[in-house]
Amino acid sequence: MEPDTGARAELPELKGLNPRQLEAVEHGRGPLLIIAGAGTGKTRTLTCRIAKLIADGVPPSRILAVTFTNKAAAEMRARIEALVPGRGSFVWMHTFHSFGARLLRQHAAAAGLRRDFLIYDDGDQKKIIGDILASLGREDEKNKAGLYINIISRAKDDLIDAGSYAIHAQTSPAPGRALAAEIYTRYEAALNAAGALDFGDLLRKAVELLRNNDAIREYYQEMFQHVLVDEYQDTNHAQYVLTRIMSEKHKNLCVVGDPDQSIYSWRGADIRNILEFERDFPNAKVVALELNYRSTSKILAAADTLIKYNLRRKPKNLYTENPAGEDVSVMELPSETDEARWVAREIMRLVDEDGASLRDIAVFYRTNAQSRSFEDVLRRMQIPHRLIGATRFYDRAEISDALAYARLLVNPQDPVSLSRVVNVPARGISKQTVDKLKIFAAERGVSFYDALAQSVQPADLGLAGTGAAPSYANPLKLTAAALSAIKKFLELLETLHAEAQTASAAFIMQRALLLSGYWKSMEDACEKNPHDKDAQSRMANLQELMNAMKEYEERRQDSGEEPSLPGYLQEVSLITPTDEASGRNGVTLMTVHLAKGLEFPVVFVTGLEEGLFPIGSSDAPDDELEEERRLCYVAMTRARKRLFATHAATRRLFGKMYANLPSRFLFESKLMNQADAVRPGADNMEFVAPPNPKVVPAGRALDGQRVRHAVYGTGRILSQSGSGENVKITVLFDQGGRQTFMLRYAPLEIL
Repeated sequence: MEPDTGARAELPELKGLNPRQLEAVEHGRGPLLIIAGAGTGKTRTLTCRIAKLIADGVPPSRILAVTFTNKAAAEMRARIEALVPGRGSFVWMHTFHSFGARLLRQHAAAAGLRRDFLIYDDGDQKKIIGDILASLGREDEKNKAGLYINIISRAKDDLIDAGSYAIHAQTSPAPGRALAAEIYTRYEAALNAAGALDFGDLLRKAVELLRNNDAIREYYQEMFQHVLVDEYQDTNHAQYVLTRIMSEKHKNLCVVGDPDQSIYSWRGADIRNILEFERDFPNAKVVALELNYRSTSKILAAADTLIKYNLRRKPKNLYTENPAGEDVSVMELPSETDEARWVAREIMRLVDEDGASLRDIAVFYRTNAQSRSFEDVLRRMQIPHRLIGATRFYDRAEISDALAYARLLVNPQDPVSLSRVVNVPARGISKQTVDKLKIFAAERGVSFYDALAQSVQPADLGLAGTGAAPSYANPLKLTAAALSAIKKFLELLETLHAEAQTASAAFIMQRALLLSGYWKSMEDACEKNPHDKDAQSRMANLQELMNAMKEYEERRQDSGEEPSLPGYLQEVSLITPTDEASGRNGVTLMTVHLAKGLEFPVVFVTGLEEGLFPIGSSDAPDDELEEERRLCYVAMTRARKRLFATHAATRRLFGKMYANLPSRFLFESKLMNQADAVRPGADNMEFVAPPNPKVVPAGRALDGQRVRHAVYGTGRILSQSGSGENVKITVLFDQGGRQTFMLRYAPLEIL
């Protein structure tokens, strides 16, 4: 039973709030927008506001508070209960998805659901869509299941059901939209048949329930006197609508967030929700929290200077009463390997000389693929570390697939590697066929490889060389298509094995990816949807594997040893033990996206180069560039005492070395002067990348010239700008994307 809350009580904790925080906490009725800058104590402000409402007589069960993660919800719930013991636990404290699930279970019949409906996770979704693709005769496209999950999830975020999506698809010129609509329709039918919902449904169907049932909607609108939403800048359309419905009657909506930290547009977040809050609620009170409790003034000054280049934001001026602290350190290194080595050495210096703890140090990067250099160096230097939010580089599926091919070239009898890639990419050797072969191998007492070979053994050796169609003994009674696929796979392995006897590790790895069709399958996934982040990440990871092999060869040659494919595989097995150090006292490695909401005494922001951070081309749309700038701002404001920013003069892409320009963010934040843009690398090691003769014949490029890029494929030069060594060219690639390159170092080949 909920306790009586009629008596008002003072909260001693309010005395520790600064004036702006107290203003937000004590705001009475009506809409409230709290612009909470980085490190300004937003969680404390929000929880104190809820506790103050309860202390002032609002029944806790009539307060709805929503945030984005279970961890944040649990932390807020504990804080509120500590402030108002015995009452805080009655607040409706939820993530958006758990709130949607609670509504739908409570009113399952009205929503047309079973009360015990299942909630499918990502693995369940991939299985369903894989089965749908097989039923459509597209079993070889199962690796694209993630793409269709993303399409369906974004549609549900926008409250678009399968029927509406199909209608849009009929008039859409976008390729593949009709197939996506068919998959969405069948996917919904499969979920309905199973009595299941996915995460997107928890919000979409909750909104449908409230829109379509007046009694239920009015009940909750009356019940929730106050609605509070944390991280409002990260809300998508469905969350925005759900929030508006819940607060429609009393208008006591309090949202907390920071437009400068909106970094999730790729998963549906709409920055307009917070930027246009005052348009939605013209009488809203706005309170800006600007006193930063986290960072030194020098770190804060750099971050604040950077973010003011953005136009789509709410003006505020962060300041701190903390000491000025150390200058932000900026370091240029000759390559990404040198960058990782320098970071590792600096970490050890901080530990040995400054007494820093490894758990206090974090290394941030823009893409998952960048972790490989840091993982390798930290392991070699025996520095404990933990990789957050992502699979270790050598454990990622595409890397494991590629290394399985490499292991087969060393030992074709390796059953684990053979089982992994026998039908990857899909080549017509079904699971049923594989199961038959494994049973056959067990019965005959032979290896899986020998079972494959025996299944396609000619029935009559005398026919060899006659030109007649092949005839196989076929002891397993396999289909002609399966026999043909097995024969081609074995021929592939034989070809690669022969080449591997004289080729370098990196070269034979590249050949394996190309001849097997694996690289082509990655390219097809990116071409299908240029905005598929997962597909692009997989390609980037494979490029990083090539880089790792090149670096291995260079290390062995520098030490006078002969590099080899077996040697590389042995090195990989030694530097990625299953008992990897993942204790609490280790350096944290993570992408910047995952760092949001965290803080560390020492932060390294790495890879600050044009094209990498900010990612993409130099002429990217303003909204994309502003989000990249917000991402850099988030990275910088995670640091409490020390901030290091690094960039590499050169970086490998699929085994080739390219020169890079320092990120514009280094100049915008006043961490670098324009005069420092080109300078020798660390330890006076100057790297001068030679011009690319294939792209700069006679020192110029021709408009309309056809070119090829290792990642983006073929395209043509559209235009040029600038002069002298600063000439840039813009290329329109056949897959539809535009990219701009420095002409002197353009990573392109003339066709």
